[in-house]
Amino acid sequence: MLYGFGRLALVLWLCAVGGQAFTLFAFHNAVAEAHTAEIAARASALASRVAASAAERAAIGFPLADQNDLQRLIEVASTGGGGVRLYVVDPRGTVLFATAQAAGTPVPASWMGGAAGLPAEPWDLADRDGVLVGVPVADALGKPAGAVLGLAPQQDARVEVLAALRETATVTAVFLAAIGLLAVLGTRLLLSGVCRSVLERTAFYAADARQLQADAPAAVAVADPALSAVLAGLRAAETEAARIDGEVLR
Repeated sequence: MLYGFGRLALVLWLCAVGGQAFTLFAFHNAVAEAHTAEIAARASALASRVAASAAERAAIGFPLADQNDLQRLIEVASTGGGGVRLYVVDPRGTVLFATAQAAGTPVPASWMGGAAGLPAEPWDLADRDGVLVGVPVADALGKPAGAVLGLAPQQDARVEVLAALRETATVTAVFLAAIGLLAVLGTRLLLSGVCRSVLERTAFYAADARQLQADAPAAVAVADPALSAVLAGLRAAETEAARIDGEVLR
């Protein structure tokens, strides 16, 4: 059990652990939120750049499916995009060009901005998979010709957030370990004299108790000879009864 300074040191250490854990949790949430906003802006910028190039030619009559150089464009844009994946899709959500999916395959319906068709304005979607940004592309008549989708996977975001927290978590662990070590050393330093005194007193009282137990029969005999004679008679009777029991059993 801990008393005095030992208990105080333990309480202070637990308070420090709780405070540091809360600080790390708040810092993690702040970094994650800021990083989500950053990757959303990155995906939006890349998708808008590809969509602007596609819209220029779509406005003069070139369908998205015939703009084969879009494949090269999205590959170049994705190279420096920090893990952002780009997709060029038609109004039904079929992939025309992509960096991470084969052409002719459909993308999830939720990526297309709703069940009523392509929105006229850019849209975004955030879920467990990551952050998605969609930029519509109109044809020469102003009708939706398709869209450019930018997806920033959430797994990449988690890795970057954890990397940002690694240094803070290391400093926190060292800080808590130092506090715990100081608490243990301080407790031992302050309580070593007290423990030694308690052990000495315990040994003294134990020896005193043994001495009292050893002196008890003599003290009884000196204090009351009649009582001593009665006790001697009882012991003799007990011995005789044991002898008789032994003979009966034989």
